[in-house]
Amino acid sequence: MVPTAENGSAADRFFTHAPGTVIRYRIRGTGPEQVVFVHGFAAALTTWDDIVPLFPPDRFTLYLLDLKGFGFSSKPRRGAYGLEEQAAVLLSFMEAMEIDGATLVGHSLGGGIALLALLMAMDGGRERLVSRLVLIDAAAYPQQLPRFMRWLKIPLIGRLGMAAVPLRYLVVASLRAVFHDERAITPERIGRYENCFGRRGMPRVLIRTVRAIDRDGYRAITDRFGEIRIPTLIVWGKEDRVVRREYGIRLREALPEARLAEIEGCGHNPHEERPNETFSAIMEFLEGNG
Repeated sequence: MVPTAENGSAADRFFTHAPGTVIRYRIRGTGPEQVVFVHGFAAALTTWDDIVPLFPPDRFTLYLLDLKGFGFSSKPRRGAYGLEEQAAVLLSFMEAMEIDGATLVGHSLGGGIALLALLMAMDGGRERLVSRLVLIDAAAYPQQLPRFMRWLKIPLIGRLGMAAVPLRYLVVASLRAVFHDERAITPERIGRYENCFGRRGMPRVLIRTVRAIDRDGYRAITDRFGEIRIPTLIVWGKEDRVVRREYGIRLREALPEARLAEIEGCGHNPHEERPNETFSAIMEFLEGNG
């Protein structure tokens, strides 16, 4: 598929996961070390725009994708958007890219997807795909959903609310919930998220994603964390109000090969709010586990 002004920029590429499900992705760099980035809820691959330029392109090849339903990826009207489906999309993408021994980076809901994808890869004899994990403020445990997500779960109210509330107001309110330092809520970043929230079919995708979050399903994943024995870096914004830092500490204790790096004065999106500190933590981890 050739990118157009309607479905993405000239840098975009597209991968067909299944009939009716086309996934947008980008590749940055040509180096031997592979890194795959998985964004969180109500975001897209552009969430990594602040940190991607910090990776030396002659050392790293970075793979960034829009999850099914998000960004410029397909939004099938009857599509499934649960963790299992997104993990299957991720594994399908990695195999299509012939990825081998990559560092898998997941933020927020993308962290939960990354963990499940790794467990699915282990079950299917595909452990070679991932050699290291980086989990950034990962939604790895059942917890009370943020107010915006709880609102989306209410029948009719979520769809009507998204239609009634001005897009910019919705974006700014969401960013204020995830950023600790409001100076990071710049016009450029607001525009970045308006592009995510404003895509046709987005309300349906957000609602279905939230309704597919199953506490019992999460527990089936968390019970297996002890099986994950690859080097893992957990990055956490100490002021995260969405997924609080006790979950990061709990995750570090559950994963046998994990270490925790906390970012001071930072909320739920360290890769955007504190990209330099987040990059330094990741590089220190990679240097020690090369």
